[in-house]
Amino acid sequence: MRPISVIVLVMFCAIGASAIAQTPEPAVAVFQLGHQPTRIPAPDGFEEAASQFEQIKTHFAATEAPDNDMLAVHLLRADCEKLRAGGLAPLSFYTKVSVRRAVRDVDYSAERFASLVATFREKGSQILDINSPAMKGIVEHLDKSMSELSKQNTKVDLSQPINLGEIDTRPNVYSVILLMNFTTKVGDNEQTVPILGGLTYMRVGRRLIYVYTYRKYESKADVATLRDFTKGWIGQILAAN
Repeated sequence: MRPISVIVLVMFCAIGASAIAQTPEPAVAVFQLGHQPTRIPAPDGFEEAASQFEQIKTHFAATEAPDNDMLAVHLLRADCEKLRAGGLAPLSFYTKVSVRRAVRDVDYSAERFASLVATFREKGSQILDINSPAMKGIVEHLDKSMSELSKQNTKVDLSQPINLGEIDTRPNVYSVILLMNFTTKVGDNEQTVPILGGLTYMRVGRRLIYVYTYRKYESKADVATLRDFTKGWIGQILAAN
């Protein structure tokens, strides 16, 4: 169940990044997935950032699973303004859209999607097991990628992800919210950030994409905020296609 690796890896990006000023991107980005153009509208109040800021693109790409293609990263418009001004933007609310390279050009049937959802429901606890070989491999990959990116020895420690439940199960959509403490140690500096992560499998037309939403956890209200935001944005993507 490969998508879970991305929701773990990209959580590192909550620490922040800086970038060179660029021109704002259009509200709707179009990605060619085989013969199918797939439209990803920016969530309300957000901008697509990977195409604007090279450091954002590099930072998120370094945390991408090796067999995935990153399509889009959205940051709050206020964070993009800070980046355009050359400032530092700690990321507390952001998104990412990816596609598994092996199925990027493949027609993904409704039956296959239903099987994917059934597998996650049946084996979700195994997939999320922090002590599994797969999760340990993710941490090793992240240590290596982040050390190369920061040019310092970087170590990552993850708490056991907590599945807070399903939030969207409409046709062609399956979405859950996870909660995890994410600790990074870069040189002598250590930081722990509690992160909520929305993981969504989504069948858009005849393509499977992974939609991720992230918010720093500060109170119980953040769960409802991320839930409503995720469901609303999923609706926007469906409507755009």
